[in-house]
Amino acid sequence: MPLFLSLLKRHRGLLGLGLLASLVSAAAGIGLINEINRLIAGSASMTPALGAMFVGLLVVLFGFGFGAQALLTALGHRVVYELRLQMVKRLLDTSIEQLEKIGEASLYATLSKDIVSIGQAFNRMPFVFYNLLLMLGGCLYMAWLSWQLLLICVVGLGLGTWLAHGWFARMRQLMLRVRETDDRLYAAYQGAIEGRFELALNARRKERFYALDLQPAAEYARRNEVHADRYWTLSLNWTVALILALAGGLFAAGAWLGVDNGVIAAFVLVLMFLRMPLNDLIGSLPTLVAGNVSLAKIQTLAFADERSELLADTGKPDPSQPLLELQALSYDYPPQGDEHGFRLGPVNLSVAKGEILFIVGGNGSGKSTLAKLLTGLYEPSAGALKLQGVAITPALRDWYRTHFSTVFSSFYLFERLVGPQGDFDPQLAQAWLERLRMQRKVTIDAQGGLSTTRLSQGQRKRLALLVALVEERPILLLDEWAADQDPGFRAFFYRELLPELKAQGKTIIAISHDDHYFSIADRVLKCDGGQLYPYEHGATSTAPSASSILPASV
Repeated sequence: MPLFLSLLKRHRGLLGLGLLASLVSAAAGIGLINEINRLIAGSASMTPALGAMFVGLLVVLFGFGFGAQALLTALGHRVVYELRLQMVKRLLDTSIEQLEKIGEASLYATLSKDIVSIGQAFNRMPFVFYNLLLMLGGCLYMAWLSWQLLLICVVGLGLGTWLAHGWFARMRQLMLRVRETDDRLYAAYQGAIEGRFELALNARRKERFYALDLQPAAEYARRNEVHADRYWTLSLNWTVALILALAGGLFAAGAWLGVDNGVIAAFVLVLMFLRMPLNDLIGSLPTLVAGNVSLAKIQTLAFADERSELLADTGKPDPSQPLLELQALSYDYPPQGDEHGFRLGPVNLSVAKGEILFIVGGNGSGKSTLAKLLTGLYEPSAGALKLQGVAITPALRDWYRTHFSTVFSSFYLFERLVGPQGDFDPQLAQAWLERLRMQRKVTIDAQGGLSTTRLSQGQRKRLALLVALVEERPILLLDEWAADQDPGFRAFFYRELLPELKAQGKTIIAISHDDHYFSIADRVLKCDGGQLYPYEHGATSTAPSASSILPASV
C-alpha cells in the first residue's frame, strides 16, 4: 500500500483535476434531473431558454464526464506503468537469497497476475470516483427534496448493506484463496514448459503431472472463483431488489408523512437514476477486491526498497594485497522440515591476481554456494571477505560485484552485449566471437545485439562466455563451463583460451571436473562437506589447517 499511495501522491495534481471535472459532470447530471422533475411536475414548461439550459447541461455532462474519465483512465494506465517498472526495479534490487526464498512461481505470478489485477482495479477507479460523486450529488438533491424520505432511504440502504456485508467478506476470502492457488498454477505452467522433454518421453509421467499437479490446482481456483462470483451476483441482485423495494415503500412512507406525491415521484425518479451508478459500483467489487488482494500479496513478498544509485560506495584497493581473501568465511542454510541445515565453512582462502584456480567437488559439497559467496551474490553468515585489502561491507557489495564476470551452470543468455560503461567495443567483441569459433553462427549488430541465441547448449555457453568477456572485468568465474563442449573445443578451452586469458591479467576461478586438464591450473582445491581442501589426484585428502590453503606467495 505505501508504494501504491506514493504513486498517487506523485500525480495528485492530475488526480484532483480529474475529480473536479467529475464533480462538475455529476452536478450537471443532477441539474438535468431537476429540470426533468420540474417538467414532470408541471412547474416549468419547455421554453427556448429552458431548452438552451437543457442542451448546455447535456454538453457539460458529456464534455466534463468524458474529460474526467479520459484523464483519470490515462492516469490509471500511467500509475500501472510506473508500478510495473518499480516492481521490476525492486525485484532487481532484492538479494539473490531473498528471491530464492520467494520462489520463481511466486515471482512470475506477482509480475503477471498481481500487477494485471492491480492495473484492472485502478483503471476502474475513474468510474468508481464518478459514480460516487454522482450518488453524493443525488443524495444532496434528494435531501433538498425531502430530508425525511432521504433518511428512510439511508436507513433502508444501510440495513440492506449490513445484511449483505458478510457476502462481501466471503467474496474477499475466496479471492484470497484463488490468489494463493496462482502460485501452484504458475509452478505447473513452469513444469509443463521446462519439463517438456521429460513429459514427452514419459506418457505416464505426463498423465500424473496433469492429473495430480495441474488439474487439482486449476479445479480449486475454478471452484473458488465460481463461489466468489455467486456472492457478487447475489449482492448485485440484492441491490436491485432493495432499490425497487425502497421506491415502492417511499409512496407508503410519503403518505404517512404527508409528503406531496409530486415530491415522491421526483424522489423516486432520482432514486431510479442512481440505480445505475450503484449497480456499477457493485459490479466493480470483484475487480477492486482482486486488486486489493494482489496489492496485499505484493507487500508480503518482502522485496527490497528501491535504490536510487547502483553504486553508492566504492572501495580503495591496495594493489600490494591479495586480490581476494576469505577469512573464516561461512554460510548457513536454515533447516527445512526434518532436514538439518547445511553449513559452508569456515573457509580461509587467498587468490592472487592472474591466478587460475580450479575447484572440484561432488554434488551438495558446497561448490555453488562458495561461488555465490565469492561473487558477492550471497551475504556470508560470518567471517570477512576482502578485495585487495578492502573489507566488503553491505555498502560495498555492489562495487565488489563489478569485478566479476560469470557463466554459471544455470546461466541466462542475454541477447545484447554490455561493455564496462554500458557500451561495448565492437572490435573486441568480433575478435572474441571469432576466437570462440562462432562467427559463422552469430553476428553482432551496431547496438551489440546477437543475431540469434537459438543454438545448442555448448554454443550458447560460448556466447555466454563472449558476453562475460566483453564486460572486461578482472575476475572470471566459470561453473562447469566446458561440460557441454565437444572434446576438441574442450581441449582448446583449457590449453589455449585459459592461458591466453591469464596472460591478459585475468583471474580465473573455474568449477571443473576435467582432471585431464588440472595441470593448467595454478592450484586445484576440493570442496567436500562444506570444507575446502587441497586436491590430491588419486588420493583421499584430509582436512588441513586453515593456513595451508593460503598460497605461500601471498
